[in-house]
Amino acid sequence: MEHVEKLFPYTRSTLHSQFHIGGCSKCGYEPNNTVEEVAHKYAKDPNTVLESLNNGLTEMNSAEISITKFAELLSLKEKILLLDVREEWEYNIAHIPGSELLTEINFENMLLKSKEASYVVVVCHHGMRSMNATLYLREHGVHNAKSLSGGIDAYSLTVDKSIQRY
Repeated sequence: MEHVEKLFPYTRSTLHSQFHIGGCSKCGYEPNNTVEEVAHKYAKDPNTVLESLNNGLTEMNSAEISITKFAELLSLKEKILLLDVREEWEYNIAHIPGSELLTEINFENMLLKSKEASYVVVVCHHGMRSMNATLYLREHGVHNAKSLSGGIDAYSLTVDKSIQRY
């Protein structure tokens, strides 16, 4: 599984959402397990598990927006809900103007706001946490959610150099 997770960083979230595998201590697996071993351990069909991982990779690729495309949307004044999924201390150091910090407390409200937006763009530091959040949002009906490729770090390097890097 260690090799699979390196190739597909969202293995755990995909397996957990589809099969309740790998997301908690009760349904975990070991790094040296194979996909087939994990599938058999939880009485799942290995081919179905592999198919789900492949579909997850396709979904992940469609759930990302490039820095260039995002900057273009901003310049066109599109109705964008920009959700920042980093920790509050990170947000306080640097954030994209107009972004809103997504927390457990405001999650339901942001879910409602997302239905009114033309685009929902999720941002974190480098794009990993935002992808997980984007896939979660998509599973909960926010099909227009996209993760900002490279996160705020890439955005601050290429679009808005006034945003502090950390």
